[in-house]
Amino acid sequence: MAQPLAITAADTEFCEATPEQRELAWKLNGAAWARPMSIETYVAQEFHLSEQELTKDGRCKYWVLHLTGYPRQVIASCETTRKKVLISENGVSREGYGYGIASVYTNPDYRRQGMAATLLRRVQEAMDRDSDLSVLYSDIGRQYYSNLGWHVVPRDELTLTYIPPASTSDNETPTLQHSQPGSIRYLRLEDLRTLCEVDELHLSARFDRIPADGARHVAFLPSFAQISWQVARAEFVAGKLLDGKAPENVGAITSNGRAWIYWSHDWKRKKLKILKVVTVLESTQQQRIYDIRVLVEAALVEATTWGLGTVLLWNPDEETAMGCKAVGDVHPHDIDVVIDENVDHSISSLRWAGGKHKNTVWEDNYYYCWC
Repeated sequence: MAQPLAITAADTEFCEATPEQRELAWKLNGAAWARPMSIETYVAQEFHLSEQELTKDGRCKYWVLHLTGYPRQVIASCETTRKKVLISENGVSREGYGYGIASVYTNPDYRRQGMAATLLRRVQEAMDRDSDLSVLYSDIGRQYYSNLGWHVVPRDELTLTYIPPASTSDNETPTLQHSQPGSIRYLRLEDLRTLCEVDELHLSARFDRIPADGARHVAFLPSFAQISWQVARAEFVAGKLLDGKAPENVGAITSNGRAWIYWSHDWKRKKLKILKVVTVLESTQQQRIYDIRVLVEAALVEATTWGLGTVLLWNPDEETAMGCKAVGDVHPHDIDVVIDENVDHSISSLRWAGGKHKNTVWEDNYYYCWC
């Protein structure tokens, strides 16, 4: 392996990426992240995602550190997407803004010299001017980003894994059958905007009721822009890996309209990721657990239909966990339900603007927040 080219921060310049620098950065990190797509297809995906409602018109910014005097020599890069958040402190709630940071990458020619840290400190300065906080999801452990001011927010993960019948042949794609198909209907993208608006209103009302408890509570708004960005990502990859086929179902709702979920297909990791479970209308605990059960069961049907063996859900509360376990009870020989603390991938980390550490409660830290 070639030795990194020796440089210091004094040899670099920081800037918001030009379109050319952005594409150069995508090609660099595509060498690590594109597979099984080609780098050219990966660059097309990233451009497509930059044109979504969540990211277009400057809502997502791309940052680079480049060699002084050589703007095409990208050393490190990342992207930041500005989103609305709700904040409650001392019994008072308000709207604010938070950034999601993604795609932090250092050119292999310049690694182990603090270049990503140099980049991120400059990005912090830029974000702090027009936001309340920023979050990222670490795949390189807990310590690196913690040293830069992003504090780990522990998160549990629940997985439901489908166990195909032993008699299944190699040529078959086994699927799960819903025990009560009349209890739900599937959602299309055009159904989501109104549901997201209802969800946002429900979350805002919930924040208005948070009492003064010595903590600062925060949640990213579950907007249609955020949910549809996740769907756009899955649709693009499906179009490239599945010969142009793409699923139409992006979630499910109970037949009584009392609860619903959104999901996203992760084709690379063979998982269906539940973006959010929503139970906003008045109902009893028993009804909510039942609704969650039939919705998660619908997610499993969708997953197995497309050859995805696992459904993943972040931070299940007690009722959600009970609803998921009830799916296992209905399919005792087909479904394995496991809840574990996440310790090694997409580690949720949060930094308040200015780097001031607060007693923080990150409400609704579900997969829809990820970017």
